[in-house]
Amino acid sequence: MATNLAGGICIGQHSTCLLRAAQLNPDCSVVGGADSGIVTYGIITATFTPEYTDERRIEPLNGCGTKLFGFRQPGKPTGGTITGEIGFHDWELMEILFGGSLIIGKAGGDFAGDVIGHAMPAEDDPTPPAVYLEVIVANAGEGVGECADADSPFPAYTGHIFGKAKLTRDAATYNDAELTLAFTGTVEPNPNLVFGPWGDWPGTGVVPNSPWIEASYSQAEWEEIAADAACGYGTLPAAYS
Repeated sequence: MATNLAGGICIGQHSTCLLRAAQLNPDCSVVGGADSGIVTYGIITATFTPEYTDERRIEPLNGCGTKLFGFRQPGKPTGGTITGEIGFHDWELMEILFGGSLIIGKAGGDFAGDVIGHAMPAEDDPTPPAVYLEVIVANAGEGVGECADADSPFPAYTGHIFGKAKLTRDAATYNDAELTLAFTGTVEPNPNLVFGPWGDWPGTGVVPNSPWIEASYSQAEWEEIAADAACGYGTLPAAYS
């Protein structure tokens, strides 16, 4: 059977380019609407470590201790952990990722009514909501790099999608170098993403209920995604029913 891979060639991935994050409701559906999502070029690095159920092993012994047969079944993916660093201290991004509250400039001040900071949740605050995360990386084709054939282009970018993440802010180091925004958290499958927070899921049907998804984008699709990159809140489509 001939391959039906997009572009028909092997594709490598490199260079983390973009992060998308969106708030989720308690039932893990997308909140949608104003001030519920972020698209940022600020992602520096992200590391996902998958977790699996225990391996299943059956190895019965007879009365003399001789193994009769063996059967082993690998564990199934259940979720995992994720860590990363962001280069921008975007306070509205921090509110989406970690919960907590924004600090607004006081009346009569130089930034009256503007967002000037962020406070992490206090111990007695409600648990922060879960979020959708997508880390988008660049692709390169075997033997051609970025030089795709115009008659048969391969996908230019790939989104690594984590449907339900719960994040906290990680350690900070104050010195004479850049101060990054580090995060850590857990990842689980999400059955209620429908067509994704931006409504641009590129596959057939709805987003799968999986802890870790790779889905590719054409150059034109990437340009639409990247056009929304900015500091501060973004407006998402209305939530899907």
